[in-house]
Amino acid sequence: ISINKWLHIAHEKSCERITKAVAVDQLDPVDTLSKHSSSAVDVVTCFTQIKSFWLQLAWPDPMGAFVFVTKITDDICNAAVMYSEMIRQKADVQKKITQQLCMVLNNIEHVHKYIWNLPKELAWQEVEISVERLCGLEGKQQVQRALDTQLQSIDAGMQRQSNYMINQLVEKMVIDLRKYIQHVSLSPDSIQPDDAVSPLMKFLDDNLIILSEWLVQENLCRILATLWKLLLDLIAEALTTNTGVSAEFYERFHFTLEALVVFLHAEGQGLPIHSLRNESYKALKEELHLNKCSTQELIEKAYQAKIQQQKSAEPTPYGMLCIKCHYEVAERKLYIDILHATNLIALDTNGLSDPFVIIELAPQHIFPGAKSQRTQVKNKTLHPIFDEQFTFTVSEKCSNDIACIHFTVMDHDWLSTNDFAGEAVLLLQEIHGLQKPAVAGGIKNVSPIFLKLTHPDATVMKPIVKILEGRPGDREAQDFVKMMKEMEVSPE
Repeated sequence: ISINKWLHIAHEKSCERITKAVAVDQLDPVDTLSKHSSSAVDVVTCFTQIKSFWLQLAWPDPMGAFVFVTKITDDICNAAVMYSEMIRQKADVQKKITQQLCMVLNNIEHVHKYIWNLPKELAWQEVEISVERLCGLEGKQQVQRALDTQLQSIDAGMQRQSNYMINQLVEKMVIDLRKYIQHVSLSPDSIQPDDAVSPLMKFLDDNLIILSEWLVQENLCRILATLWKLLLDLIAEALTTNTGVSAEFYERFHFTLEALVVFLHAEGQGLPIHSLRNESYKALKEELHLNKCSTQELIEKAYQAKIQQQKSAEPTPYGMLCIKCHYEVAERKLYIDILHATNLIALDTNGLSDPFVIIELAPQHIFPGAKSQRTQVKNKTLHPIFDEQFTFTVSEKCSNDIACIHFTVMDHDWLSTNDFAGEAVLLLQEIHGLQKPAVAGGIKNVSPIFLKLTHPDATVMKPIVKILEGRPGDREAQDFVKMMKEMEVSPE
């Protein structure tokens, strides 16, 4: 009974002492080597006194020791959370980033570190060993579970307070950061990128001087990580609200993005490079890169993705297309035989399809005069036999690492829009008569080629379609968007 009474009194006195310590704390560092203030020292001293009394008591009964050490741990944890809430509330009146705000965050971290040492400070291991001797392994595991649960609970509570403070610190910069990001957006295209980003970098530098001077390293890194996420979100927001703008606009933000990486890395004193170049950064950088591209460059990127997809060894659920191709140099003619397709997907309610194949030279800007051609429709089959030949007039100069034949298999619908079944591409470089030697006798003696049918890779195509859709005055862009939407690729 006496020990329970002592524990109750000790907890009440601790709470009173913590309240007083917070009230008199001026949030100044305790000495020139420290970055926490007097209340954090008082709280840890208070906890240390409780710990010292418990260790001097050396309670002999293992189960009693388990009960008491659990109660002491719980009281200390509750007092630590109470302190974190009180010291945080003391700083809520601060409007800008100040030394005092940094002190509060450091105080919470200082007490948090002490709490993490409670297992050692309160000799948990000795209690576990004593209980194991008395109750076996199951008793030891019960002690471990109980004490670990307490530690995880206090850790979550302290983390909540720290995260609140970190978000508060960063939020004090949001209005100004949005203003400076807008300055980058609205800067004239004639201005140099470093001039456009200069006000943003100065604002960050002024605030981070305070943060780096007064925050302990752990807290500084957490602030920088939260700040980096905010900056990426603000830049992404600026890109979303500005469409159809100049390439210089995207160049300014690309420069801004890389300048921020260098700034926040701070020659190894800030965030690690791998943390800065995270998935959000990569996605944003890719969006900026794509937006800087011309319509033709974007379309070429789309076809490069199709070519890579065609070359991959991944199996396809969409079937195969069998064709033959040969280029006749003297005639400047490209001959294409569409032989047959196998294992097409069923797109009609009867479990079959009415397939036909569209053949076109791509990208269209390389073959401006070439018209698309198509086979006849083969009704009610997943294994159509076409046996049709097509010719295109093609210059040998058109054969490069992107020029290709684009095959699109569609399901014909009489009363509604045709359905997309699959696509395949074949590089002109791979056709006999161009970069490959001509075959005697021409196309009739060429070996058949089996092309797997695929669907567009949405991760590649959606960003490209989204950008092109934002260029309403560009007919080439809109024609490509229309084609991709027919293949069920939407920018959303």
